Amino acid sequence: MKRFTPAFAAFALTACATVPAASATTGTTTARYGETANVGPLLVRPIALVEDSRCPINARCVWAGRLVILTEVSFRGGSEQFRGNLTLGTPLMLGDESVTLVAGEPGKLAGAEGNPPASRFTFEYGVAR
Repeated sequence: MKRFTPAFAAFALTACATVPAASATTGTTTARYGETANVGPLLVRPIALVEDSRCPINARCVWAGRLVILTEVSFRGGSEQFRGNLTLGTPLMLGDESVTLVAGEPGKLAGAEGNPPASRFTFEYGVAR
């Protein structure tokens, strides 16, 4: 009976590795309304809340709801600009780059009166491979 060498086993496992996702994440950045944040090479500025129908963080909901904010994104050295809505969890593709709204704080609480609207947003940058 032949034995597998560790080098061969490592090669065999490498051959079975899965292909990475279409975009690679290179970090997250947080900004408040009116602040401009560097998200990778992009400049992102949250302008206004469009919709916040998210499920409270201490409740069970049939529908998770949505968080949508009006945002300005500058890219390619500031020569191009996007102004429009970003929806939580949905990447905005800008050529081979993307920016995704990944969080909005504070979250809502069930039973709390006067939940403050989201005012701090976290964005994630990605690059298509």
